[in-house]
Amino acid sequence: MAEYYSAELAQKVKRGMKETRLKGNFTGGNIIYGYKVENHKVIIDEEKAEVVRFIYEQYSLGTYVKDIIAELNSKRIFNKGKPFARNTIYNILKNEKYSGIYRFNNEIFDNMYPAIVPNEIYNKVRKKIDLNKYGKRSTELVYLLRHKLKCGYCGMPISAECGTAKDGSKRHYYKCLGRKRNNGCTKTSVRKETFEDFVLDNILKVLSNTKYVDTIVETLFKLQETQSNTNSIINSLVKEYKQAEISLNNIMKAVEQGIVNNTTNKRMKELENQLEDIDRQILIEKSKSAFKVSKQAIKEFYIEALKLEPKLLIDYIIKEIRVYEDKLEIIFNSPIKRSPDNNQGFFLFRFNSKLPQYIQNKEKPNMLEFQINCYV
Repeated sequence: MAEYYSAELAQKVKRGMKETRLKGNFTGGNIIYGYKVENHKVIIDEEKAEVVRFIYEQYSLGTYVKDIIAELNSKRIFNKGKPFARNTIYNILKNEKYSGIYRFNNEIFDNMYPAIVPNEIYNKVRKKIDLNKYGKRSTELVYLLRHKLKCGYCGMPISAECGTAKDGSKRHYYKCLGRKRNNGCTKTSVRKETFEDFVLDNILKVLSNTKYVDTIVETLFKLQETQSNTNSIINSLVKEYKQAEISLNNIMKAVEQGIVNNTTNKRMKELENQLEDIDRQILIEKSKSAFKVSKQAIKEFYIEALKLEPKLLIDYIIKEIRVYEDKLEIIFNSPIKRSPDNNQGFFLFRFNSKLPQYIQNKEKPNMLEFQINCYV
């Protein structure tokens, strides 16, 4: 019965979320730059939308991103009080929602996000972005940790780099974008091959060690139990639902008595939307306790990772790696979901290892004591 209830509840939540999307209503989460939410609907924030159009138009004309940022700075146009970051600009240029299209689970919804950018300009920009993808010239070389590394000092991504040695041979590195852009970060570059081997060896060491895997399973299971205690939230939502239902019934009584005007119609619609929204929130909160993952399922999630090829293993098991000079912080993916649409990463334990200190001009690098942290 518990398994049936869980499956039924999961289907109800998914159906409710899909119906919300079909109606063109906002399903929650962060709203992207250029939009805002009113009465469950995504509408254009005209002031910010002008900035989005400017970014697209300038890029379509061939203006470099750094020059677009410089122009925005000169006009005192900032994002959350700070200058636009390059990644933010690229994310704006790649986001299909600005053309009016929202994709979810291979389904397309064109009634949720009103278009800010004309299709002609959007398609032109996407073609330029696809042609100029970073690292496109080195497609034959696979960087296992691409898009997974962040500098532990300045927070900037650590990207793939290629250089030529004095003897003419190609050398491949991971280098902090902050240091590359002279933001004051002093994080040294690391050799691609040696660094990837080190990270991969230690991940395999963790997953192959029964003690570490058991620690992961026990800690995540306890964490799941703690997070599933949502009774107080549900009770509050149920109380709010009943109050809205009473208000709606009172209006219905007034309508039956012939009191019908624009105000009653508007209020009735607001209450109906409120009841629908509260009902959806209740289902989501209930799903947090219903979507429980067994200890065996958690364990199998990590054991299965051992069977994957290195690139698939990294994508499957790693959410993010923060890199310092003397330590790594590895955030693993978790099979436990906080909601049907979301999953979380976690730190779990700490162990020591050794990492070569990468010195570009030395064939045999020095060794230093290196620490990997993975803790809750």
